[in-house]
Amino acid sequence: MSERQTEGFRFVEVAPQIYAAISPAQGLDITDAGLMDNFSNAGIILCGEGLVCDTCFDLPHARELLDFCREQTGHSPKYVVNTHGHWDHFWGNQVFEGSALMGHKDIVKDCASSGKKAVPLFKMIYRSKGLRGILSKLMAGQFKGHLPEGKPFQMVVELTDKDFDLTGVVPTPPTVLFEGKTVLDLGGCRVELIPLGAVHSASDTVAWLPKEKILFAGDIFADCSLPTSLPGARRWLEVLDYILDELCPVAIVPGHGEVYNLERAKSQRDYFRALVEQFEAAYTDTISQEALLDKMDLSEYLDHRPRLAWIMSVKNMFAQARKKK
Repeated sequence: MSERQTEGFRFVEVAPQIYAAISPAQGLDITDAGLMDNFSNAGIILCGEGLVCDTCFDLPHARELLDFCREQTGHSPKYVVNTHGHWDHFWGNQVFEGSALMGHKDIVKDCASSGKKAVPLFKMIYRSKGLRGILSKLMAGQFKGHLPEGKPFQMVVELTDKDFDLTGVVPTPPTVLFEGKTVLDLGGCRVELIPLGAVHSASDTVAWLPKEKILFAGDIFADCSLPTSLPGARRWLEVLDYILDELCPVAIVPGHGEVYNLERAKSQRDYFRALVEQFEAAYTDTISQEALLDKMDLSEYLDHRPRLAWIMSVKNMFAQARKKK
């Protein structure tokens, strides 16, 4: 796979004229005492009239995606597809003026919660060291007893010159909405937009290239993704079974992290399945939350994943089980 490095991305060619735009996290050790920052990926198809899948979190990164398309093809992409409506995947949409902004009809639920009011909140969090410290302390309490020794918890990493710049962001949701599977023909390159329902978000869509067997997955696959409920985890596993056993991709561009091969993708499924199976085996109506966590061991799946995220997932499952009881 050929690569090209720019200020904000590594453009990795996963097939001829098809790229993963990987935005690497800066200065954050996701395997120890931090949560993932919003360094999200994008996908680019240069065939035919062109397509960009997801537009990241800010305008500078989105402009790099647009510039790359124009440099390679001489024109802007005809289509921009959002896999879901979380801010770190659609806040760059406004840069692609003239492109058809596409998403599933239910994406508006997510986009509404990530709308204009969210921009100043994020700016405040990123700019205020004091506020970041308060949030980190509050979140650290959720991981008491699980933090690696000597490593303080960081809710949001400090800004660097390669971090996101939210100046000028106006959340711009998709305007071309579809309901069922939608097929686009990009100069002979077939792209299938496949809605998966509510999995990671209120509505998730993947972009599937059946000839090349490449999947732009959004956060259905991502090192930092985890289900937050037991029914949600079961539903997510069904979706992973469909993707891995029926579509059988050879390369997956995740919402965050490096390009997945089939082995790494199956590892995510194993991780989720272990989470569900261990929770179900250990949970009782009388067990305490800490005793439940002590009975669970997911360490074999955490080499390149946040070591603390599964704890939040279990805490959510535990709270929902208690509420149901």
